[in-house]
Amino acid sequence: MKHPTRKIMIIINDDQFFCSHFLPLFSRVFNQHTNEIYVVSRDTGYRTTIERAGFIFIPAAIQRGKGDVWHNFLFFVQLVRLYIVYKPKVVLLISLKTIVFGSLAAFFQPSLKVLNYFSGLGHVFLLSEKHWMRKIIHRLLWLIGRRQHNWYLFETCDDRELIHHIIHTSSDHYLVMGCLGVPLHEFVFTDLPDQHPIRILFPARIISTKGLFELHRLVVRFQQEWQGRMLFLLAGKIDPYNPAYIRGRRLEKLLIPGYFEWLGYVRDMPACYARADIVLLLSYREGVPRVLMEACAAGRPIITFDVPGCRECVNDGKNGFLIPFGDLDVLHEKINTLVSDRQLRVAMGKASRQLAEETFNIEQAVLRWKALMELFLL
Repeated sequence: MKHPTRKIMIIINDDQFFCSHFLPLFSRVFNQHTNEIYVVSRDTGYRTTIERAGFIFIPAAIQRGKGDVWHNFLFFVQLVRLYIVYKPKVVLLISLKTIVFGSLAAFFQPSLKVLNYFSGLGHVFLLSEKHWMRKIIHRLLWLIGRRQHNWYLFETCDDRELIHHIIHTSSDHYLVMGCLGVPLHEFVFTDLPDQHPIRILFPARIISTKGLFELHRLVVRFQQEWQGRMLFLLAGKIDPYNPAYIRGRRLEKLLIPGYFEWLGYVRDMPACYARADIVLLLSYREGVPRVLMEACAAGRPIITFDVPGCRECVNDGKNGFLIPFGDLDVLHEKINTLVSDRQLRVAMGKASRQLAEETFNIEQAVLRWKALMELFLL
């Protein structure tokens, strides 16, 4: 029996973010359940890619970052109108800003099912709880928690517990979906290269909360010991819309030719992992970081801080090392351990691939999301 037309609206703040993190999964999930799938996002040049995948693209009046009051109000009004005009059965809100404005707009449509997806908690949750911006976000989240047909989706239990503590709603409205997964046929296992110096890849946007300043302090502190033996490579774009972004001129002052270099934005990440010996990420907090899932799939040992999200990708001592947050002495020790022992790097790389096959396979995420949408589209 053919289902009547069912509509789902995905609202996200950035079209490139949608394409890199969600399109491989969602193109296989939502087309199975509904005839019309709308993606509401800023148009930065990825509209055609999204439309080719079968989605209907609607440009959004959203600005990343804090934005000004007027633009935030326009975005809110646009969402109210979209809900009225398109009458979606389910709305999926991705990222904190769209969660806040999208859920507030949904108060005008009491029966609308709203799924609030926290792919991570963002910059604001790294601020002190006494910071004025964090206090406002807490109050807004508490407010949207009063709406009956709101549900909250998370990648990790850490994020679930934090948001549950703020919103104080029924536990059955919270779902830990796990990671989005990566396509293992694209990120294939490759043998470690036999090269000198050892290449340590740091795949991250150029923002301070990814740990770039900690990395810089580390490489400068041990430059005399490490230069010539190791090559640290940043792979990621400058993100001027993020409150923690690092300006290009400042980044240039941090770099050290032949020792601490920047590759810029890398499109072919599988090849980038294949040329690396070790993957390093010093984020302050994540959902489940895509770059570490990719590194696992590529078969690379990982070193990262023991913080929410990052710890999901490392079994300490098996496929890499978890470092106490901010402890550069332990970080120095573990980097030396891996650099000096090729057999350990090989063994940990194989363990990373095994973890990816068991936990980060996109096929598993497809099944979880299909089951979720079956539930909410009934």
